[in-house]
Amino acid sequence: MSERLKVRFAYQRGWQVVDGSAILSTFHKKEDAFRFVLDRGTRVWLQWGRTVIGGQSPPYDFAAQFQQDSVGRIMKRLHGSEKGTWFWTCHEGGARGTVATKEEAVVEVERAYARRIVGADLPR
Repeated sequence: MSERLKVRFAYQRGWQVVDGSAILSTFHKKEDAFRFVLDRGTRVWLQWGRTVIGGQSPPYDFAAQFQQDSVGRIMKRLHGSEKGTWFWTCHEGGARGTVATKEEAVVEVERAYARRIVGADLPR
């Protein structure tokens, strides 16, 4: 199994978790599909692209989307004492941090977003 699984909306079927072209499972609720991914120790594969602000794309700045929703962002710090590190944030829930590499930042956003969807970090 891949370390990243896609969750997609399956018209009139609910939500599907797929690994490549293989459908692993189908769920009525998006939260259950995300829980399936987390329970397997994998993460949700988000769509990544360049951040666009006022028609411009800053260097080393990327945005994550799920469906059409903007869910997170990563950017390389270019100045100051943290120069060369990567800042990450998950818009929903406010999780954020700083890591050494772009790959680590992607992992953190994808994990934080999945945990937020299933309510894993909410008080019980």
